[in-house]
Amino acid sequence: MSETRQILKVNADNREATFNAAYDGSYYTILGCAGDLNEWMAGYQELLEARGIGTPKEFITFKGADMNEFYGLTGNNAYNDELTCLMFPLNTLDVAKLAIFRLQAEDKWFDDIVDNNQRRQEAINEQG
Repeated sequence: MSETRQILKVNADNREATFNAAYDGSYYTILGCAGDLNEWMAGYQELLEARGIGTPKEFITFKGADMNEFYGLTGNNAYNDELTCLMFPLNTLDVAKLAIFRLQAEDKWFDDIVDNNQRRQEAINEQG
């Protein structure tokens, strides 16, 4: 298994740049990571390497509150503020194999999450 990597935490200072990069890069995103994030990171690294997908160059964590605040999510469209999520960029990975793995793991692409949230939020705002 590859070396241990640091997990970047999204905060008020880096939220915009991180979320914009994640959206533009369609980062692989895991919603709802309970427990030790280092175990999640190590587990995903092991699974991805075993399937010949590669090793993510970095891992990023954020909370539901980050999504709610940055994207203006409200009501039934808002995440639990304490929801913990983990994501990583696709560069250095075999994206075709990763796409199949993503379907099996029932994880998401960050841009799909944002686009779906935006559609739901627009409907909520129109009902207003």
